[in-house]
This record gives sequence, structure tokens and C-alpha cells, in this order.
Amino acid sequence: MVRLVSADLRLLDAALAGDDELARALGTRVVPGWATFAYALTHVRNAVAANPSITDWGSRFFVAGDPPELVGWGGFKGPPDDDGTIEVGYEVAESRQGRGLATEAVAAMLDHAFAQAGVTAAIAHTLPEHNASTRVLEKSGFAHDGEASENGQKVWRWRRDR
Repeated sequence: MVRLVSADLRLLDAALAGDDELARALGTRVVPGWATFAYALTHVRNAVAANPSITDWGSRFFVAGDPPELVGWGGFKGPPDDDGTIEVGYEVAESRQGRGLATEAVAAMLDHAFAQAGVTAAIAHTLPEHNASTRVLEKSGFAHDGEASENGQKVWRWRRDR
């Protein structure tokens, strides 16, 4: 079972200080490679520092196992847009992939999002190829919704309505 821990400023600062500091702050082991998109941590940290109230629609740390360990992270890429759509993203350490952890984390994020008034849909983007991320989204009820551009690169867009 995956437990989602909101990435508040204290935990984000610990994450930027390194895995040992994050392990102390979380009170759990940190799996190496939990964040391949580590460069995004600085952006997320600065956004939370500027507006601490965004943590409800921000990042989450994924804790799983017995004993518990940090296996990945993800979350929402901001609050719902004007039509009620939220975007999710996620990653799990390579050494912990193939165990359903990303699927569990996405399900928990969707449960949270769809419990909020006004959220009508969720979207996600993947590389434009069939891979583990596309399987996670398919298992989570998303359908391929075309192509998009993200940071100047072609991606597949996925959508799940409420």
C-alpha cells in the first residue's frame, strides 16, 4: 500500500539537502533513484515557499513497504484549471517498478482530486510510446487523448473524466 505524504516546505528543503536529510525528515528509508526528475524539486520548493497554500494541489512523496520506504514522488501540477481539469505526474524508483506502486499512487491522487468540488477530469502526459507509464494510466482509467507539446517535445496526452 502506498501512502502519500504532502511535500511541504520542510520536506522539500530536506529533499534538496539529500537523501539522508530527507530520510531523517520523513522518518523512513529513502530508496536510491526515487527522483529522476530531481531538477523539478527546486521549482516545486520555490512555488511552495512563495505560496504555502498550494500544497493541497502540489507534490506528494510516495511511501510504501514494510518497513516503509520512500519509493517515488509525484502529484498535481497545480490546482484545477477553469474547466475543472487537474494534471498528475508521477515516478517510482527503477528498483521498485513493476509492483503496482505507481498505479496505487495515481489512484490515491485521483481519489483526492475527484473528492473535491469542481474537479471534472484529470490529464497526464507520457512519452509518445507504449511504456510502463502508459500502462499505469490505462489501469487507472485514463484513455489516450491525442498528442501535445510539453517543453518543446511531443508527448501523448491522457484523460480521465470524473
